[in-house]
Amino acid sequence: MKKAASPHILLAALCALLVFAAAPAWCVEITAPPKHSVLLLNSYHNGYSWSDNILDGVRDALHDEKAHVDLHIEYLDGKRARTPLVHERYRELLRSKYADQNFEVIVATDNLAVRLALSWRDSLFPGVPIVFCGVNDVEREALIGENVTGVLENVDIVETLRLAKRFHPWAKRVVVVGDSSITGLAIRNQVISASKELGDIFSFDYITSSSLDPILNGIKELPPDAILYLIPSYYKVKGSVYDASEVLEIVSQATDRPVYSNWNFLLGHGSVGGKLISGHTQGYEAGKYVAELLRGVPISSLPIIEKTENQYIFSYPRLMQFHIPQDLLPPDSIIVDAPKAFYEVSKDLFWSLLVSFVLLTFALVMLAINILRRRRIERKIINQLSFQEILMDSIPQLVCWKDLDGRYLGANRSFTEFFGIQGPDYVMGKTDYHIMKEGRFTEWVAALDREVLLSEKPRFRVRISLSGPGGETLWLEMNKVPLYDANNKVVGTLSTAENMTREINLERQLLQSQKMEAIGALAGGIAHDFNNILTSIMNSAELALMDVEPDTDAGKDLERVIRAASRGKRLVQQIMAFSRPSQEGFQPTDLAEHVRDTVNLLQPSLPRNITVNATVTAEPACVMVDPTQIYQVLMNLCTNAFQAMRNTGGELDVRLEDVELDMDHARELDMEPGRALRLVVADTGPGIAPEILDKVFDPFFTTKGKKEGTGLGLSVVLGIVKNHAGAVRVKSRPDEGATFEIYLPARPALNDRCELKGRWPELSHARILFVEDDPDQLLTTPRVLESLGFEVTPVAAGSQALDILSANPAFDLVITDFDMPGVDGVELAKRIGRYLPQLPVILISGRNQAKKKAKNTPNIRRIVDKPFGRDELAEAVSYTLGTHE
Repeated sequence: MKKAASPHILLAALCALLVFAAAPAWCVEITAPPKHSVLLLNSYHNGYSWSDNILDGVRDALHDEKAHVDLHIEYLDGKRARTPLVHERYRELLRSKYADQNFEVIVATDNLAVRLALSWRDSLFPGVPIVFCGVNDVEREALIGENVTGVLENVDIVETLRLAKRFHPWAKRVVVVGDSSITGLAIRNQVISASKELGDIFSFDYITSSSLDPILNGIKELPPDAILYLIPSYYKVKGSVYDASEVLEIVSQATDRPVYSNWNFLLGHGSVGGKLISGHTQGYEAGKYVAELLRGVPISSLPIIEKTENQYIFSYPRLMQFHIPQDLLPPDSIIVDAPKAFYEVSKDLFWSLLVSFVLLTFALVMLAINILRRRRIERKIINQLSFQEILMDSIPQLVCWKDLDGRYLGANRSFTEFFGIQGPDYVMGKTDYHIMKEGRFTEWVAALDREVLLSEKPRFRVRISLSGPGGETLWLEMNKVPLYDANNKVVGTLSTAENMTREINLERQLLQSQKMEAIGALAGGIAHDFNNILTSIMNSAELALMDVEPDTDAGKDLERVIRAASRGKRLVQQIMAFSRPSQEGFQPTDLAEHVRDTVNLLQPSLPRNITVNATVTAEPACVMVDPTQIYQVLMNLCTNAFQAMRNTGGELDVRLEDVELDMDHARELDMEPGRALRLVVADTGPGIAPEILDKVFDPFFTTKGKKEGTGLGLSVVLGIVKNHAGAVRVKSRPDEGATFEIYLPARPALNDRCELKGRWPELSHARILFVEDDPDQLLTTPRVLESLGFEVTPVAAGSQALDILSANPAFDLVITDFDMPGVDGVELAKRIGRYLPQLPVILISGRNQAKKKAKNTPNIRRIVDKPFGRDELAEAVSYTLGTHE
């Protein structure tokens, strides 16, 4: 029999078992995970919020992607050291510092770092992939290449400035402030690109400087309709360095205008906010790409990210400062720096109070159930009785109901307010004859009631006009239906009506506008051809007059030709005035003084049986208008009034008043709300017949004899007023005279001096290149210029002019027609400006389209309207050559 194992043997076996069990842990080699070498080139310096946010984003992405990276960071200090010599020193420093270091990825943040990384890559880190972020205004093709990808910094400038226009409707100009650094100029190019989409709501000015003083001086003289847009900038002032957030604080404190920007890190330093880009997001996306590359993903499968997701973020103090309602903000907007509500409490206390409140409410509800049950029937009765009154008074339509005898059983508040009645209770038991003031309307309503009661059929969408409290014509669209009792018997009528005055007026305005536009297009085309003919006639006659004695029959005949051509010119100008009037003559004008002068000039020419009363209450009235056009408006209206009263006599009232247009009134006039000037011309003549009231503004419509007018007077008035962004209203009744009201926006002049000073210098003996495709003008106009002492080279096409200038650019002035086949006048000026920017150009045309196209062509110094005479041409050439010198 075997002996049992001793305890010592068992203990030894147990120890051996433990040793073998632990042996694998001892035998396995413990090694650290591999780290990847990555170099990050930062365009700026440590402490600059934008680049610090990018760095944080890169680090967070590498952490989230579990990438073990030895991140080397080099700051290029681009905000404070911008010279190529400094950049070359950095390159040599990196060459020496990392001579033995092999990087797997290069990260370049912002424009400077990207540009230097691309130029250094062959000498410092050949073949190493580059991941960029925070890059502005770089052609995408410049970044597409071997081993290059990243994230573009495309900010939402358009969206932010559209929000600014929503917040500040008065703003018409954006002043862009920035420095001349690489990034500053790149962002400025993005603003210039965005301005093309915003040209319909903003004009743009740019203040770009490498020092802060010109910036501060520039914003002190901002026009009243300007807001600021700040490009992140960096300045040195007396040895001290100010970063972008500090510059923004200085700028926002130096002006009372709102300041906008597109960068998250500037919020809280004076910026209102907008659709903001985040440096952290830029860095995070770039960091994710770095992690992908380190995992072996080919760079060709990592496309350039065109745009990161931006957020609507706004500063609460700035919203309050500029009175911006929060309901104007886009959905999902974030508001920062808002004060905490006084009722905020800790979470534990809040839940304790909430639970207590719920329990207390439950107890109160249980106690109130018995009371509510007893009052339920009473409440139903009260609600049913009051519902009708509440419903009727809450709808905008006019509602009333009557019995079989036409006596009112009730009406809503809109009905009583429209007819000027004290209240709904006042009409109870009365008929239309007791409460209506206009007999014609009362008879019409009574007849319609009888028709509905007798036929027991409803009438819908019946329109009727009536006179308002001020004598104006109002329109109602009425529906009438029979009322039935429980036995299906008719017991009365129910009427609803809607005030359609505004809609009908807008329909008439639209029809008038379409009619004027169609006639204007036709008239403009005819006027263009007629201008060419008149120009040739006037120039030829003036040249011929120089060859004969003025006192001869031939000389007198030529003078009559010139006078007739001048009358034709004025007729063309009248046609153009109502078709496509110009704003070239707008200047600061004291409209009050202008009205007085015009009335004083007109008064002596009126017969004694007509009394003129001039009342001017709008002072001061220094506004931007064309005084010649306003004079023509006033003279046309006063002349019509005089002709209407010349047989019977009467009174002619001329008034200039200040008015404030609310939203409804402005919408009806198709004008902007706010302050406006109302020019009223009223007479006590026979008035205008209702059937022709809608036709008085039609071109060539007249009730006068053939020798008294052309029918263009009121058409010109309408065209001029529309050109001034105003409106015209006419009120008239037979035998009660006519009243014309002209509404003009009270746009203040840019300065307080309502006068225009200056004379054009007179010069001669200059070389002029004249371009015109019309053979008659190509013959006569150069002779006119030569008679003034100029040396003229005429050519018939823009291409010929370009050939001559390329062979011999020694010309002092180019005069060109606008309408030419092939290369038109504006295109010719643009091509000349590319290689001869200092050579001035005069554009000749009879079309307003030419003025619009020439607006952005700086070398076009003057536009001369056809037809023109010798004096007009001489003045234009002298002015252009004088200002050019």
